[in-house]
Amino acid sequence: MKKFGLIGGTSWNSTVDYYALINKLINDHHGDNTNPPLRVVSLNQKAIHDLQRSDDWDAIADIAGAAALELQGIGVEGIALCSNTQHKVFDPLQASLSVPVLHIADAIAANLDALGFETVGLIGTRFTMTEDFIKGRLQDRYQVKTVVPTDAEQGDIQDLVYKELSVGVFSDSTRAIFLQVIESLSAKGAQAVILGCTEFPILLRGADCPVPLIDTVACHCEAITRFILDEERPAHGVDRRA
Repeated sequence: MKKFGLIGGTSWNSTVDYYALINKLINDHHGDNTNPPLRVVSLNQKAIHDLQRSDDWDAIADIAGAAALELQGIGVEGIALCSNTQHKVFDPLQASLSVPVLHIADAIAANLDALGFETVGLIGTRFTMTEDFIKGRLQDRYQVKTVVPTDAEQGDIQDLVYKELSVGVFSDSTRAIFLQVIESLSAKGAQAVILGCTEFPILLRGADCPVPLIDTVACHCEAITRFILDEERPAHGVDRRA
């Protein structure tokens, strides 16, 4: 198996999900308790959020780059950012490395293709919903059309991500707000909705939704597992709502 590096911490809740799911997928593949050679560097979430608020993405790229070089220095053969929003610095990060960084949008696209969806809703941080580092890659490389919430809904989601979800608060009232947004996206023609923030699958696990939910953590972990195992098998679509 290939040694693999995870850049986590934003947030630690979803990083735990990454670690657990990759191990489970490797266990399932081998049929026993074989564990993958994972290495994790955990970033300071508060520092990253402060830099996001001040729009200092160069500093965020430097922090992520230092973490990636640390992982590359101990011999990992691939790296993943355990966050959708952090993919805003994907290009400079990949340019600084000799090992591949597995882009979360490529993993999402593989699952969308397996499930046959061409028009999907996208919810995430405001950065993810308004900028092109996820939705632009989906459109340009895979011809996947995305629809996003209204400006007001985006503001509500952004506030809830920073005030609740990223600090581990997952309430029924917040879940109800998200389900209403998902219903609105379905009415706009979304065949499914991408949970474009790694805390959203935790919030919506077990929820009764009008359309399928695309769990980006599960998609990414499946792609990471295939990389670790050096397999080319196609994505089959992962549903962790239960």
